[in-house]
Amino acid sequence: MKPKNLPGIKSSLPDSKSSKGFLGPIGDDLPSLIPLIFALMMFFYVFTFTWNIFDQRSMAFDDAISVLRVGNTLKGGNYLRGFNMFNQRCAEAQNIRGVKFMAGLLPLSTGPGQEFIGLDVETIESDFFIDGGEKFICSNVNLGEEKPGLESSNLFIRSFPLALEFSNTKTGTFYVRPMLLVVVTWH
Repeated sequence: MKPKNLPGIKSSLPDSKSSKGFLGPIGDDLPSLIPLIFALMMFFYVFTFTWNIFDQRSMAFDDAISVLRVGNTLKGGNYLRGFNMFNQRCAEAQNIRGVKFMAGLLPLSTGPGQEFIGLDVETIESDFFIDGGEKFICSNVNLGEEKPGLESSNLFIRSFPLALEFSNTKTGTFYVRPMLLVVVTWH
């Protein structure tokens, strides 16, 4: 049974005659839900975008740490006592995983008339120092198949100064020459 309306007061209950504009509890709130859904979409978009940038920078930081780890292993205390010591340190450096690397020694100028040849990623392998037929180069990849190039992703080049000892076993004398340890890493 339907309650009777008092004169001048309308009932809050919908009746069949006056229910044309009533959409229900969700329908009446629909206009206010659209901005809320849009705001949530924007929040999650910005959150995901920020997280991706953080992840990319974190990977670049990890790659930079790997370059330093390879360089520190190869240079030790910044003094090399010849090719055998370089090979021992190279074997240690090859155990570092997660990054491909190539490293070697470049001679620095020691007097007038000598020039430092500079660094060129494309030809650096041929520029590494050779002493007595031994080339001071270290890598954890087969350089015949895979070499770093300017198109390589996450290409890092770091150089470290060090001293290389040259000794004459016949006379028992030695001299030290400044060198540059160049470490190139890539993915």
